[in-house]
Amino acid sequence: MTRNYRLMRARRGVHLAIVLGMLLTAVSFTVAPPVDAAASDVWTIRRFDTQEKVMSLTFDAGADRGYTVQILDTLASNGIKASFGMTGVWAEQNPDLIQRIHNEGHHFINHSWNHPSFNGLTSAQRADQLTRTENLIRTQVGVDMRPYFRPPYGEYNDSVLADLAANGYTINVMWSTDSLGWNGLTATQITQRVVSQAVPGGIVLFHVGAQSQDAAALQPIINQLRAQGYRFQSIADFIEPGERHFPETGFTVSGNFLKYWNSFGGLPSFGYPISDVFMRDGKEMQYFERVRMELHPGVWPARYDVLLGRLGADLTAHRTNEAPFRRVSGGSNANCAYYEPTGHWLCFGFRDYWRAHGGLEIFGYPISEEFREGGYTVQYFERARFEYHPENQPPWDILGGHLGRTMMELER
Repeated sequence: MTRNYRLMRARRGVHLAIVLGMLLTAVSFTVAPPVDAAASDVWTIRRFDTQEKVMSLTFDAGADRGYTVQILDTLASNGIKASFGMTGVWAEQNPDLIQRIHNEGHHFINHSWNHPSFNGLTSAQRADQLTRTENLIRTQVGVDMRPYFRPPYGEYNDSVLADLAANGYTINVMWSTDSLGWNGLTATQITQRVVSQAVPGGIVLFHVGAQSQDAAALQPIINQLRAQGYRFQSIADFIEPGERHFPETGFTVSGNFLKYWNSFGGLPSFGYPISDVFMRDGKEMQYFERVRMELHPGVWPARYDVLLGRLGADLTAHRTNEAPFRRVSGGSNANCAYYEPTGHWLCFGFRDYWRAHGGLEIFGYPISEEFREGGYTVQYFERARFEYHPENQPPWDILGGHLGRTMMELER
């Protein structure tokens, strides 16, 4: 998961007044070039590296309702949490089952909107497949499926991986065993195949559809594997409890910060970590290139009690009398949304990006209008700054400013 990318860390001890002056006269945030989205940013998993007898059961839902109820009943009766590769079409047709999967603590993986091979799609089509599905699931149960993706038909190439990374999907979930229930195997044959191929850290691919006998084989598989000493957990349970070291900057992310980083955008939204965890005002905090994460226990368990610092507001507090930051009047505009709490519009591409990447909960309200700064069209938010880079191809034409890096410079 490393890349040939050296991150420069400015440690020149610049005086606060000088840095503030630079903020007023130039683009103050180093932006990531399009090459930041690389195939090497994505971790493709076929089996987890462990000697423990623990496996993950995964179920793809892309066709009919099938035996989903029976599968959920079996998992519940055995106390097992699994991962579900979810297509948007299936979720749209089965909202009751989406709610049950969520309520029973299972894990969602983005499996595209309608199951096309991603190898044959353009970057824009891939982004549409991902965002349509993630937006629907978020609307249905409030869950963001990023950074987990399962490629339809298991097909992907370096171009697909780069586009996945650009859209926040940095974990490509494959499998060590395919039950082949979809290919007509009987329940007995499925059971024999899965049990004989079981390995520590293994990932099993099942399907929920009526064309497969996976549901009938599930209980015998569980029984036989447990008799061999195996236990089961979801893909997310394998990944999220630990820590991840980033050699690009030399810092480590762990605990709730890592869970938040993995679940709500990863590298494109937050950037690399650029500090260790530190205490301020009685709260744990950590800087990333684009944000500052703050741990607020009990405030928002669904988002691991992590809130982003108000760096956009803090860095522009001295600019409230400038024209772009003054409140404007609202009205009706099909291409824009007006936010009364801060008195600003959010329009076109910035609006679409804001909505697709977490909206209010991630970025906060807009605190300026769009305006030109340092040669680019920009807009500030309570926790972010958007920059339009027409020289880049989507999705890298809109980039987040490196607010975390800038704030760290000011605090030195």
